[in-house]
Amino acid sequence: MSINIEQNISTLLKNFVESGYDVELVFLYNREGLLISKFDMTELSDDSNNKKNMEEVYGAISGLVENLFKKISMEYNLNNFGTGSFDTPDHRIIFLEAGPEAVMVCVCNYKADLNSVFPIAYLVVEKIAQLLEGTFDYKFNSLEIPELNIYREFDIFLEKYKVKESEPLAQDVILKHHISREKKVDVNFKLIILGSASVGKTTLVNSFLNKEQKFGYRPTIGMNISMQKYCIQGFKDEIITFLIYDYAGQEFFKRVRHEYYTGANCVFIVYDISRRETFDESIDFWFKDAKKELGDIPFVIIGNKVDLESKRQISIEEGKKKAEELRSFFIETSALYNKNVIDTFKLIGIGHFFKVLDES
Repeated sequence: MSINIEQNISTLLKNFVESGYDVELVFLYNREGLLISKFDMTELSDDSNNKKNMEEVYGAISGLVENLFKKISMEYNLNNFGTGSFDTPDHRIIFLEAGPEAVMVCVCNYKADLNSVFPIAYLVVEKIAQLLEGTFDYKFNSLEIPELNIYREFDIFLEKYKVKESEPLAQDVILKHHISREKKVDVNFKLIILGSASVGKTTLVNSFLNKEQKFGYRPTIGMNISMQKYCIQGFKDEIITFLIYDYAGQEFFKRVRHEYYTGANCVFIVYDISRRETFDESIDFWFKDAKKELGDIPFVIIGNKVDLESKRQISIEEGKKKAEELRSFFIETSALYNKNVIDTFKLIGIGHFFKVLDES
């Protein structure tokens, strides 16, 4: 492994721990159980006494994680173990495959909300898999962890994968959830993107499709339909195919929009943070219209064009508050400069992945 890849993996793990999802330690192993990289909270502490106490605690946890890895390797087929969560008296441990070459183990605060941690962890292991196989596109991808605001009622159906009875795999370590990777997943995911004219909907889609951006506004006439495949956890046999419907924001198209709503799995509602009227219309017209037509499917409120910060008219706090009121996800992006774009699509795809598993 090159030094550059090692450094980037280390940076990614650091960003994961810093991201505020109650992750305290992250380990990355190869399939033979050799440690590739790790990061823990002690590296972020400036308090020497606190750092010493944390090092003692994390030292014990490191030994526990190593024993857990060995136990899983002996009792399960590591090539299709998939994902598991374990409870200890003080922590929650998440075990995830990171493509065919590696395994990531996260140690979280015991109060961590797994509904929030799991999608982010899946996103991280997919980035790791790409880094290890040399396919990580630095132009369109990022080592940063996106700040996707997840509404409280969001559910990835973990209860379906709860292990009813389990003997401790290591001292005081109980397997709580297990999602095995035993069958091929290949599903379509229809995503519609709505919003006023010139808020950046098409640029958002092009960024996800890894297309070069063109400066200057060229309106969408009617509708564009695009397709993009996404491999869960970096495995080529677990695929979600995004079918992306980019609707024109012009007035004349509003009359026929309902014909294309049918079968949507998710809706992105996009506004321009520098134009108040696009925020108001995104909620008062686009959200209400799609919600009435489509009912209880995931909605993501997206404040685009954060590259125009000096012209901002809608604060991030206002956007978050409105999304929470509407029981929707929220994130801010710069479609023009690829900030938070690809990861937003992927996180929503991961949520759909869990739903598909639940329905099957």
